[in-house]
Amino acid sequence: MAHSSTSRLVTGTAAAALAVTGIAVAGPAHAAAQQYFTYANEWRVDEHVRELADVNGDGRADVVGFGDPGTFVAYGRTDGTFAAPVLAIRDYGTAQRWAWEQAQRTTGDVNGDGRADLIGFGTKGVQVSYARPDGSFTPAAQVVDDFGWAQRWTVERHPRHVADVNGDGIEDIVGFGDAGVRVAYGRANSTFAPAALKIPDFGVSQGWRTDQHPRQLADVNDDGAADVVGFGYGGTWISYGRTGSTFTQPGLEVRDFGTAQGWRVDQHPRAVGDITGDGRADIVGFGHRGIHVARSIPTLPRNINFYPTALEVADFGAAQGWQVDRHPRLLADITGDGVEDVVGFGNAGTWVSDGNPAPLTGPRLLTPEFGYNTGWTPQKYPRLLGDVNGDGRDDIVAFGHSQLSVRPS
Repeated sequence: MAHSSTSRLVTGTAAAALAVTGIAVAGPAHAAAQQYFTYANEWRVDEHVRELADVNGDGRADVVGFGDPGTFVAYGRTDGTFAAPVLAIRDYGTAQRWAWEQAQRTTGDVNGDGRADLIGFGTKGVQVSYARPDGSFTPAAQVVDDFGWAQRWTVERHPRHVADVNGDGIEDIVGFGDAGVRVAYGRANSTFAPAALKIPDFGVSQGWRTDQHPRQLADVNDDGAADVVGFGYGGTWISYGRTGSTFTQPGLEVRDFGTAQGWRVDQHPRAVGDITGDGRADIVGFGHRGIHVARSIPTLPRNINFYPTALEVADFGAAQGWQVDRHPRLLADITGDGVEDVVGFGNAGTWVSDGNPAPLTGPRLLTPEFGYNTGWTPQKYPRLLGDVNGDGRDDIVAFGHSQLSVRPS
């Protein structure tokens, strides 16, 4: 845990007040509720990153929590619960000064062994602790002398991601710097190639700004390599990753989802995921009127890679009261059909619009839990999606006030 290995008990009037919100004393009757990684245990969103990742290669999502003394792991079990957290490594925690505003921590399989590793973007560069078969991790070591504060990378200006951009099954470090996109390719021997400028675009020098232009990585053309997708001024720009560790020239693929079309970071989330089931990522935007989608075209060869943008669901948008600072909206496969669905944590609970060949269905109420009106705020209580029990369907993992709840799909 963050400061204590035992959960704090809430009693008397405080317990009654928290029970009203639905986030504290009692978990949902049908969900597994455990007293781990919670606000009552002094886990804070602005200090303690929590992620779902398979760190032992068993096909189930585990909780990875970057706490105070170091990194805790709670392993997912087949019954939809988590084993008690263990302090897996005394690093990447606030005690090691990883909570300062320019440090970032995440997970990813950067050596291709099927287990997620711990990755930190620190002062001098990238540090990695590789996951071992027994559930432990190698000591943190600097693997890339780039992407750090010493190289003038900042959270405000330079997004950094982990994704396989050359299709070798090993995730790479990808950073949107001043001059463009820099990549350090991961290797099977647990090393990295030196970071190099791969795309002289999508960077600060080309006018891209974090508070205006989201940039994501996803496999748009189903070749096994993640592509760069940037929501710029004129629309959506894409540079396709290639197996030869190169990228195509960036092109304006969709004349929508950009600032020129009225899309704003503080109002309109945008995501990239396969909502059709053809292996190709589609563009999904939560606009003013609802969910707008530009579906990828599966036929090759082609000059046009996306169908025209369409309003597929008149919900989940600003006009229906959805707000960025209150209502997280994500893509995940909750039905186990290999197609990503839209999952939104609204006022009254958790809503779903099922992925389909076209259009998206719904929305439908998945559960009345985890909504804003019952106290769930992103600033205090994260909600994540991942396959905890290994059944092929993503589950809701909600970090409440005094309990972690799992709602199986």
